[in-house]
Amino acid sequence: MTSTKTSKKMALAAMLLASALALPALAQTRHAATITLDGNWYLQAGQVLNQSSDGIALTGFWYSMGAPQAGSAVWERYESGSQALDPLAGSDTHYSTAYWGGLNLDPGRMLRFGGLDLDRVETTAPLSIDNQSIDSGGGSLAHAYVEVMFSDGLRGRVALAQWSWERTQVLTIDVPAAPVPEPAPAAMLGAGVLALAAGARRRAASGAGD
Repeated sequence: MTSTKTSKKMALAAMLLASALALPALAQTRHAATITLDGNWYLQAGQVLNQSSDGIALTGFWYSMGAPQAGSAVWERYESGSQALDPLAGSDTHYSTAYWGGLNLDPGRMLRFGGLDLDRVETTAPLSIDNQSIDSGGGSLAHAYVEVMFSDGLRGRVALAQWSWERTQVLTIDVPAAPVPEPAPAAMLGAGVLALAAGARRRAASGAGD
């Protein structure tokens, strides 16, 4: 009978310990960045500020005009120092996405960029690029976005507003992330469970001696 009671108590202790390990996390880790696109430079320059929690670095930044189509904005190769991604079909000079990789921006640090050259696709077949006009209505930014990646692999994206190229845009990325477990509550409950199990063993041993 004593052995059965002890087994039940040990099973209860195991269940409580499992519950302790599965407790909802209490600490929230923030993954956030603010991107400023400078209208004084026709959105071709700006900065990316990492506003994440401590220990979360910003490692990558994409500035894209989206899928090219008639009327959309597009980048022309110039002096940005970024990697040119998504080349425009039929062009050796234009592309849709500027990418900065290999970054290690700790919270509070920023990437400053410039030297981009923004043009507009007039037609795709045949391909025709307008490299003289400034879009004052913002329709060319209908598919444009910025995206960031953090050191733990999480990524966040936000669309540009369809404003004039001459208007500064301040965009915020705040990625919902799973809370980070705080060890203290689980450890305390785990210690209590272990104490309960030890007490059960002592009582079982005492009963066997009697």
